[in-house]
Amino acid sequence: MKRHTLLLLFIIGALQSWGYNAEEENKTELLFPNLIIRRDNYDRMKADIERKGNNSVKTAFINFIKTPATNLVENDAKTTTAISTANNANNVDIKTEMQNIYKLCVAYAFLQEESYLQKAVEYLEAWAAVNVAVSRSNIHESVYTDAVEGYSLIRRVVSETTRHKVDAWIQKRADVFLKDNDLRVNNWGTCLLQQFYFYGLAIDNQSLIDHFNSKYPYWAPSNLYPNGTTTDLLGRDAFAYHAYDLLFFAQICHAKACYEDYESADRFYAQDVHWGASIKRSVDFWKPYLLDPAKNVHFEFVETEWAPDKTRGDYNKPYSPAGTMYVVDELYEMDRELIKAIDKYRGGNQFATWALMLSALRWHYEE
Repeated sequence: MKRHTLLLLFIIGALQSWGYNAEEENKTELLFPNLIIRRDNYDRMKADIERKGNNSVKTAFINFIKTPATNLVENDAKTTTAISTANNANNVDIKTEMQNIYKLCVAYAFLQEESYLQKAVEYLEAWAAVNVAVSRSNIHESVYTDAVEGYSLIRRVVSETTRHKVDAWIQKRADVFLKDNDLRVNNWGTCLLQQFYFYGLAIDNQSLIDHFNSKYPYWAPSNLYPNGTTTDLLGRDAFAYHAYDLLFFAQICHAKACYEDYESADRFYAQDVHWGASIKRSVDFWKPYLLDPAKNVHFEFVETEWAPDKTRGDYNKPYSPAGTMYVVDELYEMDRELIKAIDKYRGGNQFATWALMLSALRWHYEE
């Protein structure tokens, strides 16, 4: 018996000397699944971050996440809340506040330092206490998505009290969208479906996920067309809006990769929704204009159905792909051929933005 005890103590001591921490590992398990990163990519990325010396993943993490999150913690920066996007007396930059929550959550996930978690909780609870969604304005409500994504990463780590508060906030937002029953055929609809899916996944609400799953098959044929065009491209006559619509599809695909697997995401991306229409088909239709705009010139908004477009600064101007690279950043995970656009407009830097880096992880760790 004594021999077994000594052997057990030796094993525990050896594991600790090798850097193994059971408590930290248990907390890490609680981070998954989430809306930001798959477990396999997290493990590889964390190893790169902890490795001595510099590497592209570590540098991106420090620049986009660690440095800004550390500044928030060390300066004990306070969040400034707003009741809503429509009731924002102090002109709070809501997007920046939500990005701060996101960065704190991601910093905690990789660094496992409680100060980041505590600050994220402080911010989330402050917003949950006062903020409400605006009815029939879901496209503008997408400004909160960063916070929802960040929360999905720490939800199972925070206290039950915090979880109850933040879950209730997100659920109340979803309830407004459900009551609106305002599923439009353009990018507003794509955004709304993404919100139902994200909210459901983030707070583990199967009814919201089911709502997305039941609505999507009947809605998609009205947005994606067999020739690769979209409602937004035809209605607004602009690749700027074709791309914007595809952004929300890309985010849904990423969520499927995180909560299911890449195969599920690939199937959703290539799924024939009606007579050959698919997300992939609409991306393929876009590529010639994206990759060779000099040869494939398109003057934006000329035949738009929405009169205010005619007062835009880019009205009747050639489509500029650089302005839609934020969409390529998130689609790259689903279409490796988009490296051509990254080479052309990002100088080949697959870590030029945080969103692009998350997309690129799928291919980066295959090399």
